[in-house]
Amino acid sequence: MDQKSAARTLREIGRLLEVAGENPHRVRAFEGASRAVETAGGDLDEIFNSGRILDLKGVGKGTAAVLEDLAAGRRPRALVEAEERVPAGVREIMELRGLGPKKVRTLWRDLGVETLGELEYACRENRLVDLKGFGPASQAAVLDAVIFRTRAGQRRLLDEGWMAAETTREDLAGLSGVLAVTIAGEVRRCCETIGELAFVVMVGAVGEAGRVAASLGEAEKVEDDVWLCRSPGGLPVRLWFSTPGAAGAALIRATGSDAFTEALSARGGAVLAGEDEAAVFAGLDLDWIPPELREETRWLDAADRGVMPELLELADLRGVLHNHTTDSDGAASLEEMARAAGDRGWSFFGVADHSPAAFYANGVDGARLREQWARADAWNAANPGVRIVKGLEADILADGRLDIPDGCESGLDYVVASVHSSFRLTEDAQTDRILAAVRHPACRVLGHPTGRLLLARPGYAVDLERVLDGCAENGVAVEINASPYRLDLDWWWARRALDRGVKLVINPDAHSVEGLDHVRWGAAVARRAGATPADIVNCDDIDGFVDR
Repeated sequence: MDQKSAARTLREIGRLLEVAGENPHRVRAFEGASRAVETAGGDLDEIFNSGRILDLKGVGKGTAAVLEDLAAGRRPRALVEAEERVPAGVREIMELRGLGPKKVRTLWRDLGVETLGELEYACRENRLVDLKGFGPASQAAVLDAVIFRTRAGQRRLLDEGWMAAETTREDLAGLSGVLAVTIAGEVRRCCETIGELAFVVMVGAVGEAGRVAASLGEAEKVEDDVWLCRSPGGLPVRLWFSTPGAAGAALIRATGSDAFTEALSARGGAVLAGEDEAAVFAGLDLDWIPPELREETRWLDAADRGVMPELLELADLRGVLHNHTTDSDGAASLEEMARAAGDRGWSFFGVADHSPAAFYANGVDGARLREQWARADAWNAANPGVRIVKGLEADILADGRLDIPDGCESGLDYVVASVHSSFRLTEDAQTDRILAAVRHPACRVLGHPTGRLLLARPGYAVDLERVLDGCAENGVAVEINASPYRLDLDWWWARRALDRGVKLVINPDAHSVEGLDHVRWGAAVARRAGATPADIVNCDDIDGFVDR
C-alpha cells in the first residue's frame, strides 16, 4: 500500500464529504487520518498488517476501513459512497486550481453549477462577483482555470473558433509565396461549435504547399493539394491549396458541408471550375448560395429557380431587447449600455434585467424596477437618438407563472420569459409550463427556449413543436440568444419557427458593453435558418413592437 496514495485517497474522501455538506467532525476525521498516514514512520503495510494502524494518532475505525480496502486492492467503499453524493461535473470542478471544497460547495449549492461549462458561463455573466467567498479577482482566476482545463483538444465555441481562424489566417498570409488565404470550413458556415479550421491557400505554384503547411507544424498530406496540420491553439487545420484559376472550386469544397458539395458536384458532373465561387455557381446555372445555407441541400432548388432569399445582414438590426445591467448581474450601468448601443448605430436598447426569483443574479424587485424606469425616462428625454425600452427577463416559475413584481406589469414595454430553474421536469411538464408562460398577455419574447449551454449542458426535455405552435397562436416572438455559449434557438428550430410564421428576435443577452457585439453570432444563426429582415423583430421600428 503506497503511503502517499493512501493519504491522498483519505484526503479526497474528506474533500468530497465537505462538498456534500457532511458533518464537519467526519470531514476533519478524514483530513486528520490523511495527515497521520502521510507522516507515519516505517512501512505502512507492515503497520497495517501488524494491527497497529489504530495506534496512529488520527486514524479511527472508519478511516482504517478505507486502508483495509486499499490493502486488499479494493476501491474503498467510503470513496464510492462519497462520489455518489457529488455529481461527476462537480468533482471535475474540484480539480481546478484555487478552489477548495467550501467554494466548490457554494458554486454547486448556491449557483446550481454542476459542470465546467456552467461554471464558465456563470463567470461570463458575473455571477461569482457577489457570491460569498468570491469577488472580481477570484472570478477572473476561476475563469482562467476553467479555460485552461477545457480548451485543449476539444471543439470550440463559434467565437473562439473564429478568433483562432483569424489568427491562423494572418500567420499563413504573411508567408512568402502565399498570394491569399480565405477562411473556409465550419467557421465560414458559422457552425455552432468548431472542431477543425479550414483555409483555402492560394499560391503561385502548388510546389509551395508542403513548405507552407510545415510552418504550422505536424503537417501531413492527406489528399492532392490538401494538408492536415495543427493550429497554435490546438485545433486541427485543413489547408486546401490552389492556384488562382481554380480558387473558386477549392473554396466551395473547403467550405462544405460534405452533403452540399456532393450534391453540387453531381449537378456539374463532378467537375466544379471557376476562379471564384460566383463563377462556379454561374457555370452550373445557379444563383450563388451563401455559406451559412450550405449545411443542407434544400437551397439548391431555390438557387436553380432564382428565388434565393435576401438574407438578414448584421447592419439590418436596429437594436436589441435582452440585456442586463448592474441593476441585476451585468457589469455596466443602464446608461453605459444605452450609450454603447448608440455607438453601434442602434436606435433602441432594451433592458431586461432578471426578475426577483433569480436571486443568484441579483434579480430586481418592484421598487428597483421602478427606479430603473425613472432613469430610463430621464435618458430618453435627453437622448432622442437611442431609446431605452423597458423590459424584464421574467423567470418562468415551475407552475408556468411569470415572475413579474406586483404592480409592475403595466409599466413594462415587454417581457422576455425564460426558464432558469427546474430543468429536470418531464417533457410534458416542461412543455406545459412554457406554454402557460407564452399565453400570459405580458409575454412578448420566449428567451433561450431550450436552456442549453453549448459544450456544457444539454437543453431540458421539451416538445418544441408544441412550444412553437403556442408562440404562433399567441403572437410571441422566439429569441435567438446570440451568446456564443447558447445560440439558442439553433438554426434548424429557427427555420421551423419561421415556417409557422413566428417572428425571431436576435438578442445578445449582454452582461457587458462588449457582450452587445455577440449579436453577430445570433445573426449568423438566423442566416443559417434562411431568415430575412422581415422575419426579425429587431429589424423593425420598435414602436410597432411596443405598441402592439
